[in-house]
Amino acid sequence: MESDSSDRRAVSAATTGSEEVEATAEVFRTLGMARRLQIMQLFLHISETLCGCEIADILELEDYQVSRDLSALRKAGLVESQKRTGTWIHYQVCSDPSPTSARLLDLVRQLPLTRRVDGRLTMRLAFRERAGCVLGVGDPEGLAALDRATNTQLLTILD
Repeated sequence: MESDSSDRRAVSAATTGSEEVEATAEVFRTLGMARRLQIMQLFLHISETLCGCEIADILELEDYQVSRDLSALRKAGLVESQKRTGTWIHYQVCSDPSPTSARLLDLVRQLPLTRRVDGRLTMRLAFRERAGCVLGVGDPEGLAALDRATNTQLLTILD
C-alpha cells in the first residue's frame, strides 16, 4: 500500500515537472520572435497599460501583426488584457506570471530600448488623454505628429 502511494506521488511530480517544461518552452517560443520581445520591452519599461494601436505606432508595425503577437503573449501568460475601451483593448504585463516567466521578464527588462523606440514611446504616451489612447493606427495626422515629435527628439538626443 505504501509503495502505491509513493508511486502515485512520483508520477504526479513527473507530470507536474513535464507541464512546467512545456509551459517554459512555450514562453521561449513566444519570445523567440523579435517583435514580441520588443513588445514585452515596451511593457516592462513603463508601469502603464498599452493598447495595440499604441504599440503599432511605437514599433511602426501593422495592427494585425501586433494583434497576433499580443494574442500569443497572452496565451503564453506574459500579458493580460486590462480593460476595453470601444474596440481598443489595453494590455499590461501579467500580474501573476509563473516563476520561470518572472525570471525571463527580469532579463527582458534589462534589455535597452533603441533611441528611436524610446523616443516614440515617450511621445506616444504624451498624446494620451486621461490615461487613454487617443490616436488609432493609420491616423495620418497623428502619425505625422508622432514622426515630427520623434524626429525632433532624436535630433536633440544626437546633438
